[in-house]
Amino acid sequence: MGVRINESKSLATALRTREAILPGVMTLILVAIFTYLSPGLSLIVTFVPAIVLAYVCYLLTSFQQMPEPRRVLPVYLVAFGVQFLHFAEEFTTEFYTRWPVEVFNAAPFELSTFVQINMVSYAAFALGAIAIYRGTKGPMLIVWFFTLMGVIGNGILHPVYPILATGEFGYFPGLYTSVIYLILGPILFHRLWEVRSDSDSDVNNDVETNSKAGGSQ
Repeated sequence: MGVRINESKSLATALRTREAILPGVMTLILVAIFTYLSPGLSLIVTFVPAIVLAYVCYLLTSFQQMPEPRRVLPVYLVAFGVQFLHFAEEFTTEFYTRWPVEVFNAAPFELSTFVQINMVSYAAFALGAIAIYRGTKGPMLIVWFFTLMGVIGNGILHPVYPILATGEFGYFPGLYTSVIYLILGPILFHRLWEVRSDSDSDVNNDVETNSKAGGSQ
C-alpha cells in the first residue's frame, strides 16, 4: 500500500501540505458550482453534502495512506461502467426533467446542461481511476465523491425518489440501474476505508516494538 504520513509529523503540519490544501480548495469550488447549477435545492441537498463528506473521508483515509490499487481499482471500474448504463437510463426516461420538478418542485434541467454535467463528471471519474493506479493522493477526492454520491447515493436515493414524488413506491427514472449500486457501494467504500484499519495496525505494531525495545534496555 501507499506510504502513510510519518508518525512524527503533526496533523497540523500535514494539513498544510499540497495534498490537503488543493483538494480542500477544489471542494469549495465544487460547492459553489453545484449551488450555482442547482435547480432549486436538488444539487444543494445531494451533491453539496456529498463533496464535503468526500473531503472528510479523503483526509481520514487516502490522504494518510493510499489504498492498494488491486483491491480498489477493479470494483471502481465496474461501478464506473455501470454509471454509463445509469446515465443511459436516466437520459431515455427524462430524469433531468422529472427529478427537479417532481421531487424538488424546481425548474427542470436543460438537456444540454444535464449532459454536460455528466460528461465532465465522467472525465473526472476516469482521472480518479488513474489516481488509484498511480497512487496520486489529490484526485482521490473525486474517487470518494464518486463512491459516496455516484454509487452509494444513487443506490439509496433512487428508490426513495418515487416516494418523494408521488407518495408511494414505484418506478422513477434511473431506478433499475441504481439497484446494482446497492451491491457495489458497500464493497467500494469498504476497500477505500480499510486503510484506516491497516494504519491502526501499523501504529499498534510500532507501539509494541518500541515497548519491547525499551524493556530490553
